[in-house]
Amino acid sequence: MPTMQNIFKKLKERKVTVSVAESCTAGYVSYLLTKLPGSSEIFKGAFIVYSLESKNRFFGIPSSLLNKTDGVSRKICIMLAKKIKKHFNTDIGLAVVGFAGPKAKKGIKVGTIYIAVSYKNKCFIKKLSLKGKRDTIRKTASRKLIGLLYETLNRK
Repeated sequence: MPTMQNIFKKLKERKVTVSVAESCTAGYVSYLLTKLPGSSEIFKGAFIVYSLESKNRFFGIPSSLLNKTDGVSRKICIMLAKKIKKHFNTDIGLAVVGFAGPKAKKGIKVGTIYIAVSYKNKCFIKKLSLKGKRDTIRKTASRKLIGLLYETLNRK
């Protein structure tokens, strides 16, 4: 994975701003994006939408859709990435949803994570199947989302 310095440099060079909707990572992506001095030039804000209620209340995601998968799906992750970008009026919207454990829900395995990057008129999404303890899954998912951000910035 590229260093945060490399990612930060690329974001500053492109003069793009970022916002994040985090669920299972509970703020770790935001932490990574704000580790370096001057990060306020590129990072505009985040919502930690940990509960189904917060995803519904702040982003209008229908309860029926949330209840079907307990908030963990490709569609929900894409919606969050697009909506956070619009909410903060940033160039890039990031989102992460998933189950870090210790128990699986709705038949979805622990370690199932969706990450998304909304940039320009496209949304790039990945489904991850991570292993490890709860905190390891959360940190790995955060780093993978930062990695997807870097990949997206390097697309032609």
